[in-house]
Amino acid sequence: MSGAFSEVAALVIFLFTYSLISFNRRGRSRIELPAAALAGGALMMVTGILPPSAAIQSINWNTIVLVLGMMLIVASMDSTGFFIWFANLISRSRNPAYLLGTVCGITALLSAFILNDAVVLIFTPVVIRAARRMNVQPVPYLIMEAISANVGSAATEVGNPQNAYIASVSGVPFHTFTLLALTPTILSLAAAFIIALVIGRVHFNRRKLHAPDEAAPVFRVRKWPVRIMTSLLVLVFLGFYTSSIFRIPISVIALTGGIAALLITPFISEDNNQQVLQKVDWGILMFFIGLFILIAGVESSGLLSSVISGFQQLSGGSAGTVAGMTVLSAVLSNLTSNVPAVLLLSPVVQSTVPTTKIWVTLALSSTFAGNATIIGAAANVIVARGAGREGIHISLAEFMRYGLPITLVSLLFTVLLLSLNL
Repeated sequence: MSGAFSEVAALVIFLFTYSLISFNRRGRSRIELPAAALAGGALMMVTGILPPSAAIQSINWNTIVLVLGMMLIVASMDSTGFFIWFANLISRSRNPAYLLGTVCGITALLSAFILNDAVVLIFTPVVIRAARRMNVQPVPYLIMEAISANVGSAATEVGNPQNAYIASVSGVPFHTFTLLALTPTILSLAAAFIIALVIGRVHFNRRKLHAPDEAAPVFRVRKWPVRIMTSLLVLVFLGFYTSSIFRIPISVIALTGGIAALLITPFISEDNNQQVLQKVDWGILMFFIGLFILIAGVESSGLLSSVISGFQQLSGGSAGTVAGMTVLSAVLSNLTSNVPAVLLLSPVVQSTVPTTKIWVTLALSSTFAGNATIIGAAANVIVARGAGREGIHISLAEFMRYGLPITLVSLLFTVLLLSLNL
């Protein structure tokens, strides 16, 4: 296949794949994200752009193993009642502002430690039940659940899929990443809470919540299984923070923790190994595998080099700066969503000066930019679909009313703090 034709074919496959991804996020397609990504990867091989052997080699197994390990931990935590314990905290809220703060705080905190997509998948029904029990409009709380999960996930290399990928290709130590990302994350979360109070004051200005006595559910949680899983999670994170000292990849630590959780769970909960494995979102792994092959095809065809040159010209040579990467990442993340944006922009970082600060900038800006629209991040889509199953509609305009100003403020924090190296 000639070079020019190969580039054109790769471009057509790329655009076709991302149109499927975009339509799925808008709820206009029955083709799920993993199927769309795998179809794009398969087309790269069928057309001869990428040989099958090169396709297998293109899969970043460190990312796959890291995400799998964290999902095994999440599934085991769910089986032992860990998340029900946090749901009890939400159900104790007695005024709208406190409920909002609890939802934001818990989802952000958990998303920093485990994948944010899993957090919102588990907590969306909890937030809906709490809002209905307390006779308040659930939509603002659901929007802020998604936004807080995205913001909180930016703090660590295991908070979301795009950070996990950056961790595997950048070589940035876990503790270094967290030290740089923590301040912008905390300030962005605080700003998100304040902005939500101002924008949604009609929802949050009541002094008390009305909760019918008979509607308050009682969740019984055995404390010792929760303590065991919490201890395991702490050990895993201690492993993350010391991984650079012992030169052990965090993907290996995550998988070891996930396997340990899988083995322990049958002894401390009613779920067996099979039931725990059924809670793992295998679709995320298939989505990543498809994207890796797709991007490898784009690179093999020569199209990626043209894309990198285009990005550098578009940014005026500023793609290697904090401000330039923030703008480029924010725009692309809202066109293709943040995971594909990071896969496309990673070669741009590597072609400039791949400093730790620029890698962290890419992680923060792509994650924060996902809050601008309801289709900007997978967590937003998960919350919207979970709400839809309960008969609750979250409109694009309502989400942007909260998400857009929060996104702009958080991106501003990213540029200022990372540029000043605070």
